[in-house]
Amino acid sequence: RTWPAMDLDGAAPVLLELHGRLLRLVSGRAGQHFQGLAAAAGWLARRGCRGKALKSMRQLDVVAAWVRHATAPKGDELIATINQMLDLAGFAAASGLRVRNLLQEVLV
Repeated sequence: RTWPAMDLDGAAPVLLELHGRLLRLVSGRAGQHFQGLAAAAGWLARRGCRGKALKSMRQLDVVAAWVRHATAPKGDELIATINQMLDLAGFAAASGLRVRNLLQEVLV
């Protein structure tokens, strides 16, 4: 499978910009450097901050890391790994049902 070229008008640049802006905001206000938004969110949580925004910061940190390191081979490797896991877990390729469940449905 070939992967589409990154759409520079898409979400990736927006997410990376948001990541950078939030990291600079929290670092500037805290007066210290953070390795990423997850660390900054942890720092805020330890100071009593709560809410969905901290979860969003942690999620954005993961997304930004994926976007920065995204390659076609990395995507192909992940798909192959998950496909192998599904095979080992007994999921049928066509329907997504476990093979034994599929057989039970056929026999009933």
